[in-house]
Amino acid sequence: MRLRLELKSVLIVSIILGACTAPKEDSAIHENKHQTKIEGDYKLPLDSETSLYNRLNSPGTIEDRDLYFLFNQNSNTLQVYDLDSKSISEKIKFPWEGPNSLQGMMYPYGFQYVNSDSLIFYSGMFKTIYLANLEGKVYKEISLANHPIGFGSVLPESPIAYKDGHVYMQSLPRYPTKISQDYVHPPNKISKINLSNGDYEEFELDFPEIYKNKVISQQLKMIDIVYSPKADKFVVSFPLSAELYVTDFKSESQTFLAKSDLVKDPIETDKNNLIVEASSINNFYYWINNSYEKIIYDAENDIYIREARAGLTEQEYLNRKFKSKRELIILNSEFQEIDRIPYESAEMYYSFFKKGSFYWNKNIQEFNLEEGVEDTLFFNSVKLKVGY
Repeated sequence: MRLRLELKSVLIVSIILGACTAPKEDSAIHENKHQTKIEGDYKLPLDSETSLYNRLNSPGTIEDRDLYFLFNQNSNTLQVYDLDSKSISEKIKFPWEGPNSLQGMMYPYGFQYVNSDSLIFYSGMFKTIYLANLEGKVYKEISLANHPIGFGSVLPESPIAYKDGHVYMQSLPRYPTKISQDYVHPPNKISKINLSNGDYEEFELDFPEIYKNKVISQQLKMIDIVYSPKADKFVVSFPLSAELYVTDFKSESQTFLAKSDLVKDPIETDKNNLIVEASSINNFYYWINNSYEKIIYDAENDIYIREARAGLTEQEYLNRKFKSKRELIILNSEFQEIDRIPYESAEMYYSFFKKGSFYWNKNIQEFNLEEGVEDTLFFNSVKLKVGY
């Protein structure tokens, strides 16, 4: 049985005075915004064991083949998709038990494909990083259980960035059982974990000003992070901040504006709100808030995509209707905006780049559950504007 967990302008007015005119290339870019056509005819098959809602996926290439890797928790199997033929080219089975087994891949978790010899799995349940290969062998386990901090996310997915034999993940402080009114919350940190021996070090990248002196849902404090080999920098996105933070963790971070008018001032969490049960308060305030969701990097074209979403109404949340206004902000390597794609959908689970286009899943509730289609993933796509 499938797991069905429900799940995330700036209108620039140019005033021309006298002989002052905007540069021609900038005008061309702004004129083309909001005109990129969204295509919707791409789809991938699902087998009978795979959940429609699956965050354990990662794009990759082998010998110039565009591939997509999707880990099936129900069968402990990694499915390898050939994106040209739109088919599953291979299924790689991992053992459930034993010294080379893959275990505890339940929320929160993470997965990233680096190359055929480096598949990184993170189990928040077991507090363990597993290193595996495409032969189905788990050749290393790195326990994070005995550290004085936590790692990963309170969201189902824990973003992972990889560089030179290390992974970078958000660090989570261990809070006291009872938090007093004068408790000083620690700053946000990101940990660098050595995949050879498990050693780690923390780097401070504190929450932006918009978070200060506000009661914010913990889910809205969970960052997304990507690494650009070309810039040799990490890009960090906070859900409530209009700025992206670019850093090598050695020098001071740079900030670049990547703002969506969908994201307004945050709604603070009211612990006494009786609309939902106390156990759902954080989740409720996550969904009724507007936020920035994923930050995605395309190494081939050296561009970034930042996703933004509008919050749900209280009734939409109670009715489990997660579709809302969203947009993709597309940035070049200098973090200049080159395109903006508005659309309406629910959460983005699957995404990849292929031959100059970006693909992401359509609304699963609408195209799958309501239509009774369980064996197909449907995708939107846009042709990327590159070279700006």
